Amino acid sequence: MAAARDNLDNGLILTIGVVLVVLVFALILLLQAWFFKAQHDEHVRKVIEPRSEQLASQLAAQQETLHRYRLVDSAAGRVAIPIERAMQLIVREGL
Repeated sequence: MAAARDNLDNGLILTIGVVLVVLVFALILLLQAWFFKAQHDEHVRKVIEPRSEQLASQLAAQQETLHRYRLVDSAAGRVAIPIERAMQLIVREGL
């Protein structure tokens, strides 16, 4: 058994260990760079790029619905009022 230990090449084992540590470190750096690039691309896609026409028209329609009077249900006599007016009424009546 002692003869088997004498045959170990400690220099080779150390070299392989150092190379593996360097490779793992390089892999970690590459994965981190890939993550930051993907994160930046998502930020650009979601925040910086201009809105699509469909989204802009949908947002405009929602804003218009929030800021005008309209009839909701004529049979029940329900109407919708602008959001600013509704907030004023809530504050005034203390609801």
